[in-house]
Amino acid sequence: MAVSTNTSRVKARLSEFIGRVAYGRERLLVLRHGKPVAALVSVEDLRRLEALDSTPAERAPANGNTAGRSGAHPIMRAFGGWADRDDLDDLVEEIYADRLTATAREVAL
Repeated sequence: MAVSTNTSRVKARLSEFIGRVAYGRERLLVLRHGKPVAALVSVEDLRRLEALDSTPAERAPANGNTAGRSGAHPIMRAFGGWADRDDLDDLVEEIYADRLTATAREVAL
């Protein structure tokens, strides 16, 4: 899990954070006004993300349809078929509605 901190703290302690990311295997989420604006990750993590961006399946989908794939967030592309869905909000709402009506749940929602 990433450690979160604000931009002024990162600016004041950048050298320390670079060391923690490079050698401590930490990830740093940089916040501005409480919202994430950037991340500091190790070179190893960056290479993994870049590899996801350049996988052959992403460059040329099997169905020949390139619409939607290239503009999808890398995390969404990692989930394959989910990346092309534009109805994820509706799907999540449907899942939660189904969970609320389920009677055999041991955990209260």
